[in-house]
Amino acid sequence: MDAVRATVSADMLKPIINLPWASKNIQQVEVVVIPLDERRTRRSKVSVENLEGCLHSYANPALWEKEQHAWEDNVIEKYGNT
Repeated sequence: MDAVRATVSADMLKPIINLPWASKNIQQVEVVVIPLDERRTRRSKVSVENLEGCLHSYANPALWEKEQHAWEDNVIEKYGNT
């Protein structure tokens, strides 16, 4: 797959894409165009159950009890119990 690179005026891109630095004095930008492979753009029909099965090998049952209160414990640790 070949990519196309070009240096263009930032003003040319403003109607097409929201440039986060548009308010700054940047006049030239480099544009790189890479065609997407059709296989990469198709959404997979993987179900949640299949994903759970894939991730099951990483599960640590010893930590399940801690995970239920992890957010609360972290907030108390960081900000105190007020």
